[in-house]
Amino acid sequence: MHPVLFKIPGVDWPLHTYGVLIVVGFLCAMYVAWREAMRQGQYADDVLDFAFWALLGGMIGARIVFIAVNWKQYFVDRPWDTVAGVSIPAVLVVWKGGLVFYGAALGGFVAYLWYARSRQIRGAEMLKLADMMVVGVPLAAGFGRLGCVAAGCCWGDGAFSLDADGHFHQTIPLAIQFPKGALAYQSLLQSAPDDVVAAMRAVGQTAPLIPIQLIDSVGEVSIFLVLLIVRSRKWFHGQVLLTYGILYPIWRTTLEMFRGDGERGYVIPGVLSTSQFISLCVASAALVTIFVLRKRAVQQAEAAALAA
Repeated sequence: MHPVLFKIPGVDWPLHTYGVLIVVGFLCAMYVAWREAMRQGQYADDVLDFAFWALLGGMIGARIVFIAVNWKQYFVDRPWDTVAGVSIPAVLVVWKGGLVFYGAALGGFVAYLWYARSRQIRGAEMLKLADMMVVGVPLAAGFGRLGCVAAGCCWGDGAFSLDADGHFHQTIPLAIQFPKGALAYQSLLQSAPDDVVAAMRAVGQTAPLIPIQLIDSVGEVSIFLVLLIVRSRKWFHGQVLLTYGILYPIWRTTLEMFRGDGERGYVIPGVLSTSQFISLCVASAALVTIFVLRKRAVQQAEAAALAA
């Protein structure tokens, strides 16, 4: 865990690793989209113009969803935070973590619909541009999950046993422990059993946890590679977008079973998390849409063949 890269000389403001990695991931995603637009000779300027709105919409959406799930923390328990000696509303402190990916995706999607409409990009062309834009999204998310490791958020479930002397023993390779001050440490002090809390206090770290952020990062990069393949072989516009709309929810639903941070919220406590519920909705909608568009593409191809 390394939450702060360094402090800016003169003003002593911290540059948070989480925020830096979010920006790096975003720039990589935009570069992937821009390169594809240049290759196709279309929409390169639109990709660059949309970048600002994508970042703005994504950040707002990610923060709103997180605060909606954790409203008590921000409006009752800790409504203010201190930055460089100045008290500001805690809802504005986004560089320490507290962003939800699905919120970012929804915010970015709404921003895209607005942008496409304002530029009169509709129908198949809107889906074509969306295919260009979405390929780099899992790559950006992969960088974001590395930021989660640095910030000590979005941690995994326990991966340890506790012996009679109160010592932790890892039960899986590469289990990760977060130090005092990390969000994971503070949260587990409140929620873990007394014997686990005592062992944590003794070592000054969390219990060994599943490195779910690193696993997710690898999975996101894998989805990115799959989307590159789909993009090169797609049958219809929108196929890349919808493929992502199926793959990511499946991946996220699986990962949720190994998460340890209860703050992410539940629709059915202990059974169905907020992200799993959203995943089911998104994947279902994407599956239906991909079958409809594929059928339409086949019909158009058959009609063109008959006309020829």
